[in-house]
Amino acid sequence: MKTLYLHIGTIKTGTKAIQCFCWENLAVLQKYGYTYPDLSALCPECTQVKNAHFLIDNIENNDKSLQEAQIQEKCKKGMEQVTALFSDYDNIILSDEGIYGATYHRRKTLWQELKEYGEQNGFSVKIILYLRRQDELMISTWNQHIKANSINPEQTFDEFISVIPKNRQLNYYKKLESISSILGKENIIVRPFVKETFWEGSIYADFLHSIGLNLTEEYQISKEKRNQSLTGNTHEIMRVLNGVPELSQKDLKFMRNILRIEKEISSAQYPSSMFSKKEFKKFIKKYVRTNQLVAKEYLSNPDGALFDYTPPAIPKWTADNPFMQQDIIRFTAIGIKKLREENKKLQLNFRKLEQKVELMLPK
Repeated sequence: MKTLYLHIGTIKTGTKAIQCFCWENLAVLQKYGYTYPDLSALCPECTQVKNAHFLIDNIENNDKSLQEAQIQEKCKKGMEQVTALFSDYDNIILSDEGIYGATYHRRKTLWQELKEYGEQNGFSVKIILYLRRQDELMISTWNQHIKANSINPEQTFDEFISVIPKNRQLNYYKKLESISSILGKENIIVRPFVKETFWEGSIYADFLHSIGLNLTEEYQISKEKRNQSLTGNTHEIMRVLNGVPELSQKDLKFMRNILRIEKEISSAQYPSSMFSKKEFKKFIKKYVRTNQLVAKEYLSNPDGALFDYTPPAIPKWTADNPFMQQDIIRFTAIGIKKLREENKKLQLNFRKLEQKVELMLPK
């Protein structure tokens, strides 16, 4: 039976790393009858490695209403290309972490559409999703908003956590039931986003194992760190900078890169959590029971242990911590050093241009 593997994230679970790994190792995957197709022509504004985006691409009218006919047409074109690829490959891998959220409301019919495509064209559809413990997911999501200056980039963590939108779908069991009610439990592959439980200790080995492959020396793993986060004081500095109207996106990117350098010292000097022990217990209590159901029914774990719920052993981060001043001084010093280095390069280039002009002038 030919199989379409649809990796839907979830968000903040190493999705980009998996996508880049599949793209960079396309030749190896194809050797074993798998492919990770380039469908970027369908969504040219989207990154090439996010090859399932055509399934949820948001096409709007001028009044922000959805162009349902165009959305369905794009989805149809994409699935026609996918179906054609099955003549050469037994297994096709698509990935986009946005699918998890989009199928809450805007694309809630997608699971039925995929089931029908599979039945009509002789392939099964298997969904792969990684689940992160809910408190870690919320911290990482908020971190991303601040770091990328995207949604509410000046919002504090307490403000962010006070109102959790329904489409965040932190009740994983409810979400999985909505998918399996159409595609069947046997076609849902759930993996905890917990390093200690990864197959062979690697997210790449874990993903390959979930689709029936093994990580061997044939595969190349990029050493580039993708989507690095900020922490503690460096994150707070970035949050405040987001609110400075005089700063452009280029300015913020420059400062974000400085903070990434600074964070190594900062996080070692002041390890902290965004939750206190009491706050963590109160927050995670809402999800323990449904997480147990996920473990029992989707991971065949009779103990129902999806995650470890040990409270953080480090203190809750506070803005008035004794290390903030040191981090601000270091941030300023590193920034000045970077500016001096850039200025030195510009001066050197200017001298070279002067010398060229002198040689061209008549003597």
